[in-house]
Amino acid sequence: MAIPVIDMTNIDGADREATMAKIAKGCETPGFFQLINHGIDHGLLDRVKKVCAEHYKINREQNFKDSLPVRALNNAIAAEAEGKTVDKIDNMDWEDIFQVHEMRDTNSWPSEPRDF
Repeated sequence: MAIPVIDMTNIDGADREATMAKIAKGCETPGFFQLINHGIDHGLLDRVKKVCAEHYKINREQNFKDSLPVRALNNAIAAEAEGKTVDKIDNMDWEDIFQVHEMRDTNSWPSEPRDF
């Protein structure tokens, strides 16, 4: 399947209606598209991609540290260090975990990476 490519050169000109129709179609089928001649500096786009990649790398690392398997393992290690009897960790999914939960403070701007 080819990604729809939409030229924004005439978005404010005579082809506005046709361009808007292409955007609508791209949103509906297949659900994405590439914009060209949009006027946004490519250097800026490269910087945005870089800082977003850094942000999500930090986020993935923190999510891993906060994941249920890692917490269970850390709790077991801490309990064993205190001389407590540790139950065997059974049926733990050590792969990625997807949990749906309420997100608090979802409108706060990330502090890391610094350039975000």
